[in-house]
Amino acid sequence: MRKNLITVIILAISIINLVFNILLVFVFMPSATKTNKLITSISEILDLEIASEKEKNGTIDVNQLTAFELEQGNPINLADDGSGDIHVVQYGLTINLDKTASDYSTTQKNLTDSTALIYDTVRSIVGKYTYTQCTDVAIQEQIKQEILQSLRDTFNTNSIYSVVFYNWVAQ
Repeated sequence: MRKNLITVIILAISIINLVFNILLVFVFMPSATKTNKLITSISEILDLEIASEKEKNGTIDVNQLTAFELEQGNPINLADDGSGDIHVVQYGLTINLDKTASDYSTTQKNLTDSTALIYDTVRSIVGKYTYTQCTDVAIQEQIKQEILQSLRDTFNTNSIYSVVFYNWVAQ
């Protein structure tokens, strides 16, 4: 008799445990589903932001770039810094193009045909800065970004990947 009573008690406790487990599933599943949806949407947004940053930064393989080099141009008069001295900068310019861009060939032809426009664009941007600013590496990077954005806007293209100075001499 005792064994039957223990068996009945174990069976009753098992049924109560089963009922509580079912109750827990129905209570916590909606909130777990909502939390899962929230986490999924946040991760999708983060993935989109990371993807747009990569496109913005232009992570391109170096083998996919081609250089459009302009010979060292005429000296550019720099802005007056109040010292009474006339300062100039001499530079060479390389424009890196993305060969995988859809408008690469058109942009390359336009750059070849418009070297005077490129020199004028660079002159107008660099001429705004003083000698002290032109010797600062951070300002040189800022100048490159301004030239890059100006060239992209002028030629209406994103195939222009970067702008690089060589033989940059400020006097």
